[in-house]
Amino acid sequence: MQKILVTGSSGFIGRNLVSALRSQHFEVVEADRNKGVDLTDIDTVRDLPDVDIVVHLAAHNGTRYFYERPLDVIRDSVLPTQYLIDRYRGQVQRFVFTGTCESYAGTVDKFSWPVPTDESVPLMVDDVTNPRWSYGGSKIVNELQVTAAGHQYGMPWTILRYHNVYGPGQLDHFIPEFLDRASRGDLSLRGWKNTRSFMYIDDAIEATILAIRDPRMHNQILNVGTDQEITIHDMALLIMEIANIHGELTLEPAPPGSVLRRQGDVNKLQNLLGFRARVDLRTGLRQTLVAHGFA
Repeated sequence: MQKILVTGSSGFIGRNLVSALRSQHFEVVEADRNKGVDLTDIDTVRDLPDVDIVVHLAAHNGTRYFYERPLDVIRDSVLPTQYLIDRYRGQVQRFVFTGTCESYAGTVDKFSWPVPTDESVPLMVDDVTNPRWSYGGSKIVNELQVTAAGHQYGMPWTILRYHNVYGPGQLDHFIPEFLDRASRGDLSLRGWKNTRSFMYIDDAIEATILAIRDPRMHNQILNVGTDQEITIHDMALLIMEIANIHGELTLEPAPPGSVLRRQGDVNKLQNLLGFRARVDLRTGLRQTLVAHGFA
C-alpha cells in the first residue's frame, strides 16, 4: 500500500481524488488549510509525515480571487510548493504537481500558438500589471520549482495541466457562477466569444490516478482535458437548455487577459496513457446541474 500526501484535499478536485485513491486502497494523508494544515507555514510542512508520493493540488483558486487578492494567490502557490519540495526531495517516488492551462494563455494570444496546444508550448506572463496573472504566473513559477528540484536533487516529478475540470459540488468556476446568476435572473455572460474545453471530474480523476501509477509519467508534463472545444456562448445556451432556464443572454466582453481560445492537445494523454474521456459534455452537465438543484 502506497502512502500519498494530497494537498488541497478539501477542494473540488482534491476531495474527489482522495475518495478515489482510498477506494483503490491507497493510504492517503490530507493537507489542507480547511483541515487545519497551513502549507504557507514552514514548520507545519516540516512536521508532515513521510509518504511515498506527493500530489500537490493546493492553490488559491477561483477567478475572482485573481483580481481581488492577487498577492494572496501568489503566496499560496509559491511558498507551499517550495516548502513541500524542501520537505520531500530525495524521499518520494514522485512529486506530482497540478498546473493549469492558464500558464500558456499568453503564448496562444500573443504569438498565435497552435490550438489545440501541446505540452511543449512556451509559458509566458502576458502582462505583469494585470492581476489575473497572479494565478497563471505563479503556476509557471511552480513548474520551474518542480523541474528545478528534479535537476538539482533528482526528485522525480510529473506536471498535470488541468483544462476546465467541472462537476457536482464545484464552486468558484464558470458553471456554478453562471447558474447562481441565472437563478437570480441575471443572464450576463462575459467572454462569450471565448472557447474552452471542459472535462468532467470523474474523467479528470481517472486520468490523474493513471498518471500517478504509470512510471512513464516520471519527469513528464501532461495535458489533462478533452478534445472538444466549445464557445462560452454555446456552453451557456446548453446549460440553459438542460436547466430549463429561459431568457436572453446579455453578452459582455471578456476581462483583460482572458484568452480567446484554449484547448489542450490531448494526444499524449490518449496515446501514452491510453486514456480518453468517457463522459460527454451534455451528460456531465446534466449530472452537474442535477447536483446543483437544476434539470
